[in-house]
Amino acid sequence: MPTPIFRGYFIRAVKTQAVMPMHLIEWDSYKATPNQREEIKAYRDDNTRDLTRVTAEGKKSVIEFKLRPMWLDGKMEFQAWLGAAMEDTQEAHEQRKVQLEFWDDEENTYKTGYFYVPNIEYSILRVTEDSIRYKEITIKFIEY
Repeated sequence: MPTPIFRGYFIRAVKTQAVMPMHLIEWDSYKATPNQREEIKAYRDDNTRDLTRVTAEGKKSVIEFKLRPMWLDGKMEFQAWLGAAMEDTQEAHEQRKVQLEFWDDEENTYKTGYFYVPNIEYSILRVTEDSIRYKEITIKFIEY
């Protein structure tokens, strides 16, 4: 089995080659589900009760994590990274479509795929005269 070559990051934007700012991640919240299997059809034989599964060839990954509680400037750092990573069409911006290189823990290698980011919810912890402190912010990348 070949030795995995981990390069010190989990997510990198293909368009900009910029690594997602890892210091913003709440590490105990990081979850990756690489190569998810999807059943086209599954059924049990009426007599033997043996299971038959027809699994789609394509496998898609999901990455989810929380950004640490942070001030406005930290949130804007992530937003700048995400905005620069988006594809250059209006439709892609509407869908929040990004191409990412990501660490696949199932195969212990980096892979590339197109992902979208579902709606992001922002909750406030504190407000000062010149900044906002946010609670943890959940980010999810779902592969197309």
